[in-house]
Amino acid sequence: MDVAVGYRKSHVRLPTTSLERFQTANGDSVVHYDLLTDSIFSDELSAVSSVPFASTSSQKVGYIRLTRFSRAATAGFLHAIESLEQQGAQSYIIDIRNNYGGVIQEALLTAASLLRDPHCVLCYTMNARGGFTPHDAEEYIVDSRYPGYLLSDEAKTVTLDQVRRESPEMFEADGIAWTPPSSFASLHEQVVKRGIHLVGNKHRSDTAELRQQLQAQKKIVLLINEGTASSAEVFASSLHDNGRTVSMVGTKTFGKGLIQHTFPMPDGGGLRLTVAEYLTPALHHVTNVGAARYDRSGTWVGGGIRPDVYCESKHGIPRDVGADLCVGAAMDALKEAAQKEGTSKENAIARIGGSNDGSGTRQSIKAGVVPDSLY
Repeated sequence: MDVAVGYRKSHVRLPTTSLERFQTANGDSVVHYDLLTDSIFSDELSAVSSVPFASTSSQKVGYIRLTRFSRAATAGFLHAIESLEQQGAQSYIIDIRNNYGGVIQEALLTAASLLRDPHCVLCYTMNARGGFTPHDAEEYIVDSRYPGYLLSDEAKTVTLDQVRRESPEMFEADGIAWTPPSSFASLHEQVVKRGIHLVGNKHRSDTAELRQQLQAQKKIVLLINEGTASSAEVFASSLHDNGRTVSMVGTKTFGKGLIQHTFPMPDGGGLRLTVAEYLTPALHHVTNVGAARYDRSGTWVGGGIRPDVYCESKHGIPRDVGADLCVGAAMDALKEAAQKEGTSKENAIARIGGSNDGSGTRQSIKAGVVPDSLY
């Protein structure tokens, strides 16, 4: 069956200068950013007073494209957010299409800065010896390079302040005494002793405090494709499975979550061996598991992160964002999320973790008919 891309008429209103030439756009070769507008937000949502998008001016959406994860990318990401916040961005599209990965610690540090819960799991690592380790946001929140909680109306220090209240003994006069989790403790033990929160709604009750936290968050849509790989996939799943994104738009990612170590050889060469792999917060493999696609129960076990809204970019990513169909789909996803959550506050609370323990899609496919061979 052929792909029938028949997305409904786009409502995107983009500046004519948006990233038409990366060398003259905001940012550099690692991080590109710009402010996008869509005047239809103000027209259709002005009657919904509870929706932050409703205003007399056009909806302002911050667009950030990360080409890889590195120290330079983290610095560029923070600079982009600072600039877009000053320009009044109300929601964000983070584009990690064709992002081949990079430094995993930088990817997780960036993800931790976007998550409110310091005990949510960013990913798991499983090594060849059977060690199974959860990595929660707290591991990066106590890092000296942690930039604070971003893209929310809450204070940047709110997550670090929570960790200080809950674990005052961790903060010593000469530094932070953070202890990494054991690789051989069960998940139950990790939950009981370290207080990590597994994806899903089980640990989160419907409280006024949680509703306030969700309403303070600025909505995020991720753009992914088959060129999104390695630590970029871990970044995407850490946000998606913890309910921080309203949608992921694009195609299934590459499917590479391996940790490799290079052992030096006597002749000056090196032997690269796979020593561990990453699993998503929903405990799904990032890497393809042999030729398996589904297990006996029909559950997907193949590698890669699947989108909520399908949108192809196999012919390349347009240099002009205004000509990018997937950016238009992302803009529409933001508008739909604002309408849906504005009319029913329960929809915001249900977004935490999504369905199927965090791995379920949050929207049906609207950007085309997807053949099984591509999904």
